[in-house]
Formats: sequence, structure tokens, C-alpha cells
Amino acid sequence: MDIYLDENLSEYVADALNSLNKGYFRDVQVYSTKTKFGKGAPDENIIPSIGEAGGILITKDINIQKTRLQYSLCQQFNLGIFFLKLPKNQNKHWEIVRLLINNWEEIINKSSNEKKPFGYSISPRGKMEKL
Repeated sequence: MDIYLDENLSEYVADALNSLNKGYFRDVQVYSTKTKFGKGAPDENIIPSIGEAGGILITKDINIQKTRLQYSLCQQFNLGIFFLKLPKNQNKHWEIVRLLINNWEEIINKSSNEKKPFGYSISPRGKMEKL
């Protein structure tokens, strides 16, 4: 299974997750959209590519579900998405890493078992919520 971290999440986090997965989730490969598609690649190009590959997207860009074209592409290409919802004052690198690590097993589980397309929001407080 391929999981893509949007470019607003560090490519170093993708590398770290790959290292951590080696002993536990060997069939999971984590990519940064920044390194895979290039910096600034439009969501309208990224969404179909990830969807065609059967991948999962993790992003902070909650507007994807509100932008008609992007939402339509997610549906059309059966994309699974996890939206990270952080308060503005907690939108820093380590809070993002903590949120991903604390929810990683559930992200893998839902990515493996949930019928696509799907969307979940993940916030520091509370449970993962289906959108």
C-alpha cells in the first residue's frame, strides 16, 4: 500500500515513517508528494495519480473536500484521504509528527479495510472522524 504525505507535511516525515514501518508494516510505502510529483504540483494532478495507484493521501488541506473539482476527482479516482486538523497555534512540525504517530496504526487499518473513496479527519483531541 502506498501512502502519500502532501507537500505541506515534511518529506523527512515520510522517510522516518518508512524506517519505522520496516519492522511492522512491511507492505506500506510512504512518499512525499513533494519528492514524488515535484514542489508545487497542483492537487488536480496529484489526486488522479495517487488514485490510479490505489494510494492514500494524508494532508492538512481540508479545502480539498470543499473545492468542487478536487472533491469530484477524489470520488472519480477512488481516493482515500486523511485530513489532519490542527489548531493554528499547534500547526508545527512536531505536533504533526505526534498526530501521525499516535494515529498511524488506525490510519493503516482504515486504509487497508475501508472501501474507497473515503475521508477521515484526525485531530489532536478526540477520535478519528469519518467525513
